[in-house]
Amino acid sequence: MNYVDSHCHLNSPELRGGIPAGLERAKGAGVVRMAVIGSTLDDSAEALEICRRYKPYGLFPVVGIHPHEVKDLPAGELPRELLDMAALPEVKAWGEIGLDYYYDLSPRAVQIEKLAQQLEAAKTLNKPVVFHVRDAYDDFWPLMTAERAPEKAELHCFTGSMDDARRALDRGWKIGVTGLVTFAKAEDVRAVVRGLPAEAILCETDSPWMSPKPFRGTVNEPSRVPLVYRKVAEVKNMALEELTAQVWRNNMEFFGLEEAARV
Repeated sequence: MNYVDSHCHLNSPELRGGIPAGLERAKGAGVVRMAVIGSTLDDSAEALEICRRYKPYGLFPVVGIHPHEVKDLPAGELPRELLDMAALPEVKAWGEIGLDYYYDLSPRAVQIEKLAQQLEAAKTLNKPVVFHVRDAYDDFWPLMTAERAPEKAELHCFTGSMDDARRALDRGWKIGVTGLVTFAKAEDVRAVVRGLPAEAILCETDSPWMSPKPFRGTVNEPSRVPLVYRKVAEVKNMALEELTAQVWRNNMEFFGLEEAARV
């Protein structure tokens, strides 16, 4: 089987020093496409560089400024460097962007302002959006007006309610499922996954974080994403092959990837 890891941070300090070996482990596990995600201006550029250097492993970049990091952006318009990067055809989506009220590392007003700016830019460039939303749906949904909401979006590392999931599904968006689905106390996450159509699911590691059982508490990596697929298939009472094939199709459609890109 061929797996996609729809969200990883090979540009993180925990992973960047061991990329070649990690990619070989991923290849050995059947992980043939990986989205490398930006969080800052610098590591978005690094994501782009990593994907170019290791393109034979099926990497593709997603660039954007994480809500934790928007406090460091200059006031006013988004940096030209970010806009130029995002416009590149090889960049398959804008993200991860959104609102995080759990850690509140950026002022909420700044998070909202920069989310709105990034949404406008993504729409101008016709890029799908990868959202990070944590403890902030009460402010997030009112921002998703008809003029502002992206046509194609994913709620990455989803931890919202079934109502939040339904609101995303009503828009035709995807839901990102991480190793959290394997955690013993995450029955609320499994309940949401159980209620999702397979056509809406993307499976991700969010590595180096969210390592699935039995590796919980260790540095995560893309080679472990098959464990997420297996748990999702179990929760949904689907054959693993059927679930994996559907999630492959979901990724091809969402990111605009080509079937010929399998390695």
